[in-house]
Amino acid sequence: KLSNGCFVMVPSWLIARRKKHFIVLGNENEAGFDGVRVEVLLGCNGGIWIQTAMMELEDNGETGLVMEEVQKIRNGHGNKVLVMEERIVLARVRNSIDALKMVYCRITPENIVMVMKAAADLGCEVMDMLRPEVIVQITECTRGQQKQ
Repeated sequence: KLSNGCFVMVPSWLIARRKKHFIVLGNENEAGFDGVRVEVLLGCNGGIWIQTAMMELEDNGETGLVMEEVQKIRNGHGNKVLVMEERIVLARVRNSIDALKMVYCRITPENIVMVMKAAADLGCEVMDMLRPEVIVQITECTRGQQKQ
């Protein structure tokens, strides 16, 4: 069950094949993320799901988490009310993906982060990210990379 997130559809050929299609963006000091970690699920069919990151569940053997506890954590995440900062970061990621889609650029974690950083460097508001003149500016770094 997907909840507390946003769905974006892009042409399937824009999704780059990767070993992992489930990625986590937003390290402590990354520009544009404001300390919010975001999980992105890149579907090979062009569907992209964006949500705030859940707590780490990687310590399977040592913490002894059973499936019921994992399900409780997932349900808690689904019922959690997002604060405004989290919603803004989700909207920025969504608009970054839409900007990449509009210039026909590959949707990769690296490209999403570069567009987010470019928008943060410009001091661009979330609602302005999809203006044509802003899209040209914030996607410049990814378009130059594709020619190489």
